[in-house]
Amino acid sequence: MELELSRSFDATADQLWSILLNPERMARCVPGMKSVEVLSDTEYRARIQVKIAFISAKFDVRTVITEMTAPSYLRCETMGEDNSVGSSVKSVSEMFLTPADGGGTELRVTAKATVLGRLGTLGLNPMRTKAERMWEQFCESLQTELDGTGAAEPEQAALAIAATPNAAPVETAPRAEPAVPTAQEMPDSGFWAGLCRRFNGTDTIRVELDRDNTRVVLHWPSNRADQCLAWLDRQLDRGGRA
Repeated sequence: MELELSRSFDATADQLWSILLNPERMARCVPGMKSVEVLSDTEYRARIQVKIAFISAKFDVRTVITEMTAPSYLRCETMGEDNSVGSSVKSVSEMFLTPADGGGTELRVTAKATVLGRLGTLGLNPMRTKAERMWEQFCESLQTELDGTGAAEPEQAALAIAATPNAAPVETAPRAEPAVPTAQEMPDSGFWAGLCRRFNGTDTIRVELDRDNTRVVLHWPSNRADQCLAWLDRQLDRGGRA
């Protein structure tokens, strides 16, 4: 199945790009997204629920970004399967961000997908209809996400990079950071302990955040624990002010 879909937004390419590369914000836009786990700055694991006709499937999906040119082009490969319904999907997608006629930015997506198993027996038309409906839902959620950014957009773009474990530290402007606990000061119970499930004695910090019925999981190198905790502190502080 091949698809080409597009939508124009009253936003800059940089504003759209900052959402597309931010796993937490993208999770709020993708229909059926149940959880997302950041494996690296170019690889993600997600769980997505989708219903086509009479078949309901929960796919374990792995997405790898294979090429990107910020803020205009993104190519990714996706593989997913649901053993309970005996189905699998494999796709290659490309996103193009270009100036739209009359202002704003056009987001155009092309995709080539192969669906096997029980879902594949439904035929092309039901899957194409479902894909187009999910695109419309995605675009509506993306517009809502854009409407909620406002003046905070530059900092959100920086956080999208900081959230990936292999990225270099990024700061939008010098600022005084709130005091955050170090690894030795982490409590063994309570809120912080619930966020950092694995902290001491491992090479990776696993952080889980529940936002709008979606779970976001980050893996952060333990030798950058202070940066991880500072990022979490900013996220929680921002959420408290909302």
